[in-house]
Formats: sequence, structure tokens, C-alpha cells
Amino acid sequence: MLSKNFSRRNAIRSIAVAAAMGVLSACAPTPGQQSSGFGGDFDPNQPVKVALLVPSESGDPGRELIARSLINAANLAVSDLRNADIDLTVYPTYGTSGGGSAAASQAVAEGAKIIVGPLFSTATSGAEPVAAGAGLKLLSMSNNIEVASNNVYILGNTFANTADSLVAYAMSRGLRNFGVVYPEGLEGETARNAASSAIQRRGATLVASEPYSLSVEGINSSAPSIASSLNSNGANAVILTDGPTGGLGYIGDALRDNGVDHAQVQYLGMQRWDVSAETLALPSMQGGAFAAPDPGLLGAFQARYTSTFGESPHEVAGLAYDGIAAVGALISEARSSGVAAFSDAAITQPSGFAGVGGAFRFLPDGTSQRNLAIYEVQGAQAVVVQRAAGGFGTFAN
Repeated sequence: MLSKNFSRRNAIRSIAVAAAMGVLSACAPTPGQQSSGFGGDFDPNQPVKVALLVPSESGDPGRELIARSLINAANLAVSDLRNADIDLTVYPTYGTSGGGSAAASQAVAEGAKIIVGPLFSTATSGAEPVAAGAGLKLLSMSNNIEVASNNVYILGNTFANTADSLVAYAMSRGLRNFGVVYPEGLEGETARNAASSAIQRRGATLVASEPYSLSVEGINSSAPSIASSLNSNGANAVILTDGPTGGLGYIGDALRDNGVDHAQVQYLGMQRWDVSAETLALPSMQGGAFAAPDPGLLGAFQARYTSTFGESPHEVAGLAYDGIAAVGALISEARSSGVAAFSDAAITQPSGFAGVGGAFRFLPDGTSQRNLAIYEVQGAQAVVVQRAAGGFGTFAN
């Protein structure tokens, strides 16, 4: 079993990491704002039992690698805490709904006051009713908004958050007429809906929404009509929801070849393009932009992780760090002000928390907002043109 105890108490904090990843302290909740229940029945001045649910013991090497990375990152966060004492225990979910339920049940039985994880939405769905029945909040590392609820807050970056960042950036450059081009299927349609909502919420105009079949033949057959729709409706920004491992390069090339002018229309990416040097080198993608965690902050985390554990972190490792760091911040606030540490009002405080890739905060509906950096493709390189905001001056969602 992987349910070892990983208590790291009163550890010395790295000054460099403290500066880069400290907790945002403005707008802390007051006692009168706190709701009852959900984690208020413990003394924050004593070690607080926190459960970490990871997709281990599944027999899948890939999931085992992810689990190890999440555990390492969580322990790194525990060692960085100030004014909070966490007794962290890890529970395996096997990456399944049943495993999530069993892990949450064991965590509850062993006295956990809050749960960080699981990673996958299936395991989160299994853990949620157990946590709710015990009056515990669950900070899931999933990015699936379908599992967000009144006691499940998701840590993962969502399509909705990425779309909002992209639309805000494009509008700041004077672009207001958006097209959305997406592959048929659940993922593409989910991204399309997120982009459409962000465009409407920001007060811009959705002038075209065009699907394509995710194959070379499908893209080639659809591209002429998609390009015609974008051009005839005056699109000056086109959100491409596909990624480098899908049809991004093909659809990007095909639309340019069919008359979507480089000088008139900017591409915006809903997924990271910098995972593929080949994509960044495509002439059609030059000048395009995408949103991703701030490289300065994320780089500091990755370097420290590698130095500590002798290997690079998995790309989702930062979610575990952020979850444990947020829990530590809430405990620290409870120590200093006497508020209920894990109440809804405390968790959703507008100032949010400082994450490994930028500031983030939980929203009342269980979703989250993350401040992202904007990268632009210049000379086959992804160049940061807008750093992630350091905090939340206004409620942008």
C-alpha cells in the first residue's frame, strides 16, 4: 500500500521559493463571512491531517510516474509551509471511481480534515460523496468542470479559463470578431463552448463557429468552406481548439492556404503549442498566440523539484504543490484570525493563492481561475508577450 505517512513538520523554508510562491494575503475573510461545517472542527494550531489521493497502484507505468511526481510535489509544498503544520498521508485511487471512493473512505476513517486530489475526474466522482458525507472539502486536481460542486473545488486549468485569457488578450490588441474552429467530438465541442462563452462574456462577437473531422481528409475537405466563412464574416481572431498531437498543424496550414490572411487574422490556441517544435516552426503558426503558465514561476518550481528529486516533474505535478500550499495558507489564516479554515468563504476568498505557474483562486461554483501568461510564436519560438498577473485586481469571470 502507498498509504504511508509523509509528515514534514516545521521544515525550513527556501527563501527563494517563498518569494516566488508565497500566498496572496489581501482580502482575507473575516469570521462573520464564514459558513459552518466543512473542516471547522479541529485546532489549526495542532498538526492537521491532510489526505493526498493519487492514481497509484493501478499497474500502469504512466500513472505510477504521475503519482510519484504528485507525491514529491506535495511533500515539497509541505516543506515550504509557513505558520502551518500538515500531517500528510497519501492514499492510492488506482485512477478509478471505486478506488477514489475507497481512498476517501480510508482518509475519512483516519481523521483527514481535507482531501487534495484525486487527479482524474472518474476517481473524483467516486471520492466526492464520501467526502460530502463526512463534511470534508475536496480540492480535486482534475480540470473537468463537470465534477465541480459545493464541496469539490478543481485545481486543474480549464478550457473556460484558457479561453477567457485568450479573448481578453486579443481584445486588448483591438481584435473583436472571433471565429472558433474545432474538431468534431466531445473535447472539441467542450472547448468550442468555452470559447463561445468567453467571447460573449467579454462583449466581443462570435462571427463563425466551424467544425471539422479530425483526419487529413476531413481537414482538407472542410478547410475551403471554413476559410470562406471566416473571411466573409470578418473574423480577425480565430481560436483553434486543437493541439499539436491532433490536427492543429494541418488545420492551421489548410486555412492559410485557403485564404485566411496572416496579416489580417491572428490564430489563438486553446492548448499549449510549445510542446511541439515542429508546430512552432510552421509558417502558418507564426504570430499565433496561446496561453500557458508563467514560465518564470513554473521554471523556478521545476528547477527546485529536479534538484530535490533528481528527475523532472510531470507536467501535472504543480497541481499537487498548489493544493497543499493552498491548504497550508488556509490553516495559517485560521491560526492568525480564528476563522474556519476550510469553509466555503475561506476557500473562495477573492485574493486567491500563489501557484507554481501563477496566481489562482477557487470560484463559488467549484471551478477555478488561473492567471496565465500569453505566448506568441516568433521565429519558430514561443515568446512570452504578456506575463501572468500577480494577483486578482478585479473579478474577471
